[in-house]
Amino acid sequence: MRPKLLIVGHVDAHGRHGLAADLRAAERLGAEPLPVVTAYSLGKGSGPEVLRPVWAGTIARQLSAALDQEPEAALIGILGRARHARLVAQQVRNRGPSALVLAPMSSAFDIAPLVNTRLFAAIRRCLIPEARAVVLTAANAATLMGASGESLDDLRGIGQKILGLGAGAAWIRAVPNESRQIDIFIDQAGSGLLDYQATNEDAEMHTSAASLATLLALGTKLRPAVNRAHRQAYSIDRELHPV
Repeated sequence: MRPKLLIVGHVDAHGRHGLAADLRAAERLGAEPLPVVTAYSLGKGSGPEVLRPVWAGTIARQLSAALDQEPEAALIGILGRARHARLVAQQVRNRGPSALVLAPMSSAFDIAPLVNTRLFAAIRRCLIPEARAVVLTAANAATLMGASGESLDDLRGIGQKILGLGAGAAWIRAVPNESRQIDIFIDQAGSGLLDYQATNEDAEMHTSAASLATLLALGTKLRPAVNRAHRQAYSIDRELHPV
């Protein structure tokens, strides 16, 4: 039997990001996805103009049904309201798997103008402590953590703050470093730098988080899972979305 992966996130109108991308990546790597819809992003251009959350009761019913399937791992993506973050955190704390990947910020658009800033505080307080790993980009890590993210040292500091809140690891992607981009990975054993060269970081970040969560569901340990997800995400994204 394929391992089950709980995927909590938003539906993107264009079908490239959000749940659609997560589902395809999970299935590509061999997991059975259990999706839970939290919000819909709507807009005519490349980025959404509105993030419309679904009712909390609807999320709770979907989540309860998915958790009844006893997933081996979970991926928590975009949530629309602070109370939704608290609801999801409570459910996964009580009934969810210990292997939880948190990727609550989109690399495809700036979520900050579309939500109340109380959401970020709720994510920091309720969801980060439950996460085996938190996946962010350099551009949105500072927004979530309310800190400066202008330099490599700033972003390392953000990673340490994430660990200080209780997460097992922080994976910060697409960090500018001279003429190239790198990833920062920080866990209790220390920090490391991963080379990162991709043509479309927006789509590929979604695949990275979904790949990591799927590999954890398959039983891969965290550091090897990050290394493998880092290598595979770009090729998976090109397969799903040919240039």
